[in-house]
Amino acid sequence: MTSEQITSIKKQTQLALPSDDTYLYRLGIALYGFASINSFMTEIICHIDKSQDRISLLGKTSCLILYKFKEILKKMKIEGQYPEIHEVMSRTADLFEKLNDLRNDFVHPFPITNDKSEQILLRRKNSENKYFEVDNAFLNHFFSDLHDVSKGLYEIRKVVQPGL
Repeated sequence: MTSEQITSIKKQTQLALPSDDTYLYRLGIALYGFASINSFMTEIICHIDKSQDRISLLGKTSCLILYKFKEILKKMKIEGQYPEIHEVMSRTADLFEKLNDLRNDFVHPFPITNDKSEQILLRRKNSENKYFEVDNAFLNHFFSDLHDVSKGLYEIRKVVQPGL
């Protein structure tokens, strides 16, 4: 995309947007990446439990999808189904829950002008009871977690749908 195209897109709104186009691009990748992982998790759920309706699941919140994923894992453990992936499913569920919380930090923040006169997103209070900026370091951490959840889902799919 050329700088002229980016400028043209930015001019479609009167919002004060960050001047760092890479930051905006990274926010877009984070949002798209989470949506992709969310969809991948619904695919896994439907491979394991054929009674699930993927279209219906895709209309649910991420928390409800995670709940269904954990519910299926619990049922698998009781029935002794796919014991080789119980641990990776549990780990992936925990990572997805963390990822969902992090996703909320850039979907539900508020924009500010920071001390460097940059437009950036600000989010909830952290463990030190301070608000924090959704900066590139935050996004790097999010991308790392996206990768880890994706890796876990691929491991699970390799077992429950080996032909893919």
